[in-house]
Amino acid sequence: MPSRILITGAGSGFGREVALRLAKKGHHVIAGVQIHAQMTDLLLEAQKRGVTLTVEKLDITDTIDRTHIFKHEIDILVNNAGIGETGPIGEVPVDIVRRVFEVNIFGTLAITQGFLPQMVERKNGRVIFVSSIAGLVAMPFGAPYCASKHALEAIAGGLRIEVAPYNVSVATINPAMILTGFNDRMLQTWRQWYDPSKNFTKPEDFPLSQLPNNQAEVLPIGMQFDPETTYEVFLDVIENDNGSYRNMAPPSVATDFEQQQKAVWTQTSRVQP
Repeated sequence: MPSRILITGAGSGFGREVALRLAKKGHHVIAGVQIHAQMTDLLLEAQKRGVTLTVEKLDITDTIDRTHIFKHEIDILVNNAGIGETGPIGEVPVDIVRRVFEVNIFGTLAITQGFLPQMVERKNGRVIFVSSIAGLVAMPFGAPYCASKHALEAIAGGLRIEVAPYNVSVATINPAMILTGFNDRMLQTWRQWYDPSKNFTKPEDFPLSQLPNNQAEVLPIGMQFDPETTYEVFLDVIENDNGSYRNMAPPSVATDFEQQQKAVWTQTSRVQP
């Protein structure tokens, strides 16, 4: 049966492609995009593919956008919108970390709380959080982003139990490093604030710091997975109401990250040089 599905952050990356593929499968897709320019681009791509979807401007941190989107009746909410920042957590400006949480946590939570009442009332619904492998392990220079995804994992885990009596299901998707451009952009965000004359972190320690600032920088080939390895995971989780709670994308990375989580229990507080 076709479902009414809202996907946030559908202007690029996972959200954009998954929205188009769900629409092709006959679902009524509401694609939320951050800025108006993304609306035009997505509608043109939908027309090119011969699919129909509803595109709405939805900056999840904007009260007006949220009020407008809550007018829709939906069956499934896919919380995909998010931003990333990198930098040493001992020095990255707190305002930058706060901005990451404003989008990844508070904006996402506001959208979720806005749609839960209708799901609870009809005793049916599904909420999906697009988390990350960063929500399961800590990464040097990635703590601002990791912290937000760890918090998102806690929200999803608590909500799953809380809404179970109302027949509302909750699941997470944890993508690895996927070649959508998101990781490449995130790894350069530290350049906006870092000052070698003031910060104690050595510039050569930053990821990709050796590359010139004006270069179109991407991670070395082989460090990121082909997006095609993840789309089927997204589609399966969205359409399967009684599937797994945690879903790695691609599935092949699950064992590695389970081992990394277990390894934390034997680590010492001091990192050996």
